[in-house]
Amino acid sequence: MKPNLAIALASQPLLCFTFSGTTGSSSQYLPSAGGVAGDGLPLPLDGTLVSITVFDGSDIYSDIGDVTFAAHDRLSVYCQNDGGVFTVRVRLNGVSTSLRAESVPLSSTLQVTVVVAVNRF
Repeated sequence: MKPNLAIALASQPLLCFTFSGTTGSSSQYLPSAGGVAGDGLPLPLDGTLVSITVFDGSDIYSDIGDVTFAAHDRLSVYCQNDGGVFTVRVRLNGVSTSLRAESVPLSSTLQVTVVVAVNRF
């Protein structure tokens, strides 16, 4: 086996899931790349949530983490009104995880990337 292939097979590949939308002042799910907002995209394999990055057109908000999930868990992004700002939360199966971006302004057009490391086996 070639050394580069062995390294690739031993690593956890990273996947990026994107969400975007314009927010108002009430809590809401952000639509995913398919344009549908809701409680989640099914994840194909077991893995770990690695990071969230939120861009509001001028500032970047981010967080890193180590949240494990199982195959077929559902991934979503939820903007929760926290009294004048949003906390943008990564959710699994409709339940908020510890991965979040805080103090994001209300009434913004948000672009969000969630990075996931998946287990191959």
